[in-house]
Amino acid sequence: MINRYLPSISKTYIFKAIMVLCAVFVSLQVKAQTAASDIDRLYQKYKGNTETTIFVGDKEVNARVLINYNAHNKPYRIIIYGEALADSDMDELIDQLCDAKIKAGYRRSPSKNVVNFDQNGIYENNIDVSTFQKGTQYAKYGIKKMEARNQLVGENGTPKYSSDFFYFEVGDNARKRTSKPEKFDF
Repeated sequence: MINRYLPSISKTYIFKAIMVLCAVFVSLQVKAQTAASDIDRLYQKYKGNTETTIFVGDKEVNARVLINYNAHNKPYRIIIYGEALADSDMDELIDQLCDAKIKAGYRRSPSKNVVNFDQNGIYENNIDVSTFQKGTQYAKYGIKKMEARNQLVGENGTPKYSSDFFYFEVGDNARKRTSKPEKFDF
């Protein structure tokens, strides 16, 4: 029955309609792949690294990279932290990072949050951070200024620390909560 209607419809139009549908399908696939989460994008950049260099103005700042994994060995949080000379423009860098998150659709938390971070006991704990949220994804950016830190005094009476501590974190709460089901054995 379909064959008797087929001659009235040009095969060219059918071919074009199929091609348009295929193009739409492919474009949707490409958009889905490019809309990867920030954690996946950053993981591709920092996986296998324990240190990185951040360029702030005309200065280079060395930073440490910490990647946390869930039970399925997928990254759920990436932290970049370290110390920068007090005269570096870390505040300007943080402002740029915050602006980029807002442009990417993140919402800024109305209040400052505090992160308790003390990796290997080297740095002070409480850092005020600006927090951004987009669905289950989040970002936290903060700096603890030199004058706010407890400075140890060296033998000659000069402060031991003359730098600011910075803390950047990007993560996904949904991925963090993922647990690996265990088979019950009795």
